[in-house]
Amino acid sequence: MSIPVDRAVELYTEASDAEAQGNIERAEALYLECIGLFKTAGDSESANAANVWNALGFMRHEVGDHAGALVAANEAVRLLDSLPETEASRDGSEIRLQAWGLAGNVNRHLAKYVEAERILIHALKYAIEHFGEADEETSAARNHLGILYKYTGKFDEAEKLYRAALKNLLAQVGEENSFVATIYHNLGGLAHARGDFAGGEAEARKAWDIRRKLLGEDDPAVLADAAAYAGVLDGLERYAESEPIYRRALEVFEKLYGEEHYEIVVNLNNLANVCYARGDVKEAEALFRKSLKIKEKILGAEHPDTALTVNNLGVLLQSLGRNDEAHELFKRALQVFESQLNADHPHVQMARENLAAVS
Repeated sequence: MSIPVDRAVELYTEASDAEAQGNIERAEALYLECIGLFKTAGDSESANAANVWNALGFMRHEVGDHAGALVAANEAVRLLDSLPETEASRDGSEIRLQAWGLAGNVNRHLAKYVEAERILIHALKYAIEHFGEADEETSAARNHLGILYKYTGKFDEAEKLYRAALKNLLAQVGEENSFVATIYHNLGGLAHARGDFAGGEAEARKAWDIRRKLLGEDDPAVLADAAAYAGVLDGLERYAESEPIYRRALEVFEKLYGEEHYEIVVNLNNLANVCYARGDVKEAEALFRKSLKIKEKILGAEHPDTALTVNNLGVLLQSLGRNDEAHELFKRALQVFESQLNADHPHVQMARENLAAVS
């Protein structure tokens, strides 16, 4: 191994350590320096450089730099596409799938659903062709596409993908596995999206239970599972159980990420719904408005997640007799939903009904 490559490997380790310690600025600089050394080493190190681009992309996505994450994912794919097919290896194929998964998920997060679907369908076909139906990489590709279909209202397709992934994972690794917990989390979220709260409770709870056994109570992934379970509890009107979960998640997430992060706004919105349900409309309105302000900044005014909080605030204002304000909010939410989602998506139907009620 040459000196530049030796040093690149050291830099990658240092970058990973800096990221784990929350020093994102240093981690970014180290990842980029590492990539530069692999580039200096020549084409034979393209797969390693692509792997570092992926690591950088995942970090950027985690901290909310979605545009930067997409750049990193695209760079990883570009490097791997430059390799002759004869030099392809399982490692290279896995790195390619990770890049596609990242690119697809970032596009989905940015509400670029058509592009996300194109990438993720391609990734799933590639995974099946190169690794087979039962491989964990194929399960990951199914999961990514399932998440997209849940967001776009293709619930039956999403469930088929999740169930196939879960079946193969259980056969390979058993139940006490972080990836298995992710699938249970997503199945619970899918049931929530369908309004089947009783049906989603067991799987949402199972995700939380599995992951906290593995990682402890206050790991961010564990708290995300807990918050997803709390959403199911809300549907069952078990607000006394869900409220402390949201408040604890917000406390930890704000320390980790600051206020301008996706996990923060999701939990603010859900806590606002709890406050509204138990009659504390003053706190509910404040939380909805705080969530909306941050969503507009990190997602944009035309994002469906932003429109969901717009709609929820409208519901609250309608209940207070502030119909003119509610009308404008429902109109705004409907315009976003109709421009971004299929006509039969539940959010579109909900916004139409809400607007009709105050027109």
